Amino acid sequence: MSSRRDPCRQSIRRFSETYIPQPIYLGVEIDISDKDPSISNYAISAHDGSYTTDYFSGEICLTKTNKTKTGCIREALSKLCDIIQAFSLAQHYKVHMIACAARNRDTDEDIPTHDTDYHDGPEQPALSYAWSQLDALPVRVKTNGPTLDERASAAVRKSVFWLSPVDFNYCIRMAGLADYRETVSNDTWRVLEEMIKAFKGRNLKISFFSSTPQGGGVALMRHALLRFFNILGIRVHWFVMRPKPEIFRITKQKFHNILQGVASPEIELNEYDKDAFIEWTAENVDRFFSEEKGPIKTSDIFVIDDPQVCGLIPHIRKHAKSKDVKIIFRSHIEIRADLLRDYPAGREARSWGFLWDFIKEADLFIAHPVKNFVPDQIPDEKVALMPACTDPLDGLNKFMSGMTMDYYQRIFNRMCIDQGANEVDWERPYFVQVARFDPSKGIPDCVEAYSRLRKRLDQDPDYDQAYIPQLVLCGHGSIDDPEGAVIYENTHQQANRMTYGTDIIVVRLPPSDQLLNTVLRNARAALQLSVREGFEIKVTEASHKGIPVIAYNAGGIPLQIKNGVNGVMLPIGDVEGVADIMYQLLTDEDFHTRISKSAKTFVTEEYFTVTNAMNWLHLFIELTNNNNSNSNGLLSVKKENDLGNHQKVVDMWRKKYKHNIEATNS
Repeated sequence: MSSRRDPCRQSIRRFSETYIPQPIYLGVEIDISDKDPSISNYAISAHDGSYTTDYFSGEICLTKTNKTKTGCIREALSKLCDIIQAFSLAQHYKVHMIACAARNRDTDEDIPTHDTDYHDGPEQPALSYAWSQLDALPVRVKTNGPTLDERASAAVRKSVFWLSPVDFNYCIRMAGLADYRETVSNDTWRVLEEMIKAFKGRNLKISFFSSTPQGGGVALMRHALLRFFNILGIRVHWFVMRPKPEIFRITKQKFHNILQGVASPEIELNEYDKDAFIEWTAENVDRFFSEEKGPIKTSDIFVIDDPQVCGLIPHIRKHAKSKDVKIIFRSHIEIRADLLRDYPAGREARSWGFLWDFIKEADLFIAHPVKNFVPDQIPDEKVALMPACTDPLDGLNKFMSGMTMDYYQRIFNRMCIDQGANEVDWERPYFVQVARFDPSKGIPDCVEAYSRLRKRLDQDPDYDQAYIPQLVLCGHGSIDDPEGAVIYENTHQQANRMTYGTDIIVVRLPPSDQLLNTVLRNARAALQLSVREGFEIKVTEASHKGIPVIAYNAGGIPLQIKNGVNGVMLPIGDVEGVADIMYQLLTDEDFHTRISKSAKTFVTEEYFTVTNAMNWLHLFIELTNNNNSNSNGLLSVKKENDLGNHQKVVDMWRKKYKHNIEATNS
């Protein structure tokens, strides 16, 4: 099995003996070939307790002595347990549960699982082995999926839901309308109510598509948007592509990194990559999205998040219920438009050319409000601008009491122990960068700037050595980012080589927003030394908490920082300048207090969930006005709709609803 895994997903650091393996839950299913009983096909679905993160499939060769199908199943499951054990050791996982799809494969009937069922199915020996030898909780689950991997995935999803329910179909409501209303002005809320009335009158079905349900800013915004829409009685749908590690390596390294200009010199998109991406997209469409009641044939408006899923656009055009359906492509990354002009010589232009063949069929191209993020090929009338947003009421931003933060500080340090990292001394100041372990995030510069700061403090006889600062580098992993493990390991190695490495904390966190809230809220200052950046919402979240930010002048960051007001911006690569500002924020209390107070008032409602939802509602309403599409289904913008032309969406609806707005936030 290990030979099938992407090498980027392998751990390359020798973990200390104190490292606690990551918990994992597995769903398994097998099938015996009718043509050749000596061959068993298997599927394993891996689940981290929140989402399905990976899957594997393959064949097991059986002995010829088994004459019955039941005997073959028992042997196959026994060998599958050995595969699982090898896999868990190789990946340093602790398998907490193995969920086996319960079916009588001789008769293809469901095995009853009620209390009066005393029949041991063919799975039972393997399940007993899982409990006694692997210390994994064995579960039998009825499933009805058409394929092996779908039954395995269904088994583990059902089982994890019973153990730790996550969603409950919106039964969990973290905030109500009154809470959200407090985050915007009265005038903005009145416009929202008018938009809701107009939208509901159209009976539209909206479908969002993205590559991952967790780990990045896109997923955070989608979770927040759907929660808020549901409270408003607006049902939108969000679909995520089936994960495939080898495809995510292509989309991360050869789409994302190349378009941002941060890919290694040897990285190049080739024909094999293109074919694999097209095949993966088509497989997702055929299996999950194109059935009669599926999203493609029942939706009116589609939102495509980033290049990872842009291959869906031609399929939507082909299979949608109407030629008038609208497609919005939402770009969340810094696309280096200047690098795309070198065609056909530049690899950036060649990668973009492949993606543009898909994206050009969209009606609108939504980018962050930075001119260089929009490639020249996109017609001006198709371009609209929208910043990223954050939810002031979610776990990343909500107020937390001292007792609550103390709990999460303990959990944070437990994560450090689990990963063999240094622990945070919460009584001492620290600088923090919260970001994915990504080559664009400038993590080596964070370490180097901290090292220079420490050398300067060593030479300062007046600085209290009891308050020597620390450096915390942390963030979530992302399912569609196979490079994260490599950058994480490289950061550990860089820190361990430093003289002050014992005060550098490098940790990957589980999907707990409150952990990030805690570590950011208590920092002396936040770093964001990205060399390429779309719109790093962590800058906004730090300012919202009154935490000064030190950042490079990259991508969309200048939209979030007013130099010397809520933070300090420096040229990319100015490590010495970063160290100087870190020193000033440590030693000049007046400077730190002034920046902190200004930061709290700098973030406006434009960067919050309510305004983001209004941006989307405005686009949905305007795109479906009568007579605004041409014969081929692509957008032909009416002047009175005032879409596109590089306008900010928030300015569009403020202009349209100005009769209902007495004042807006600056």
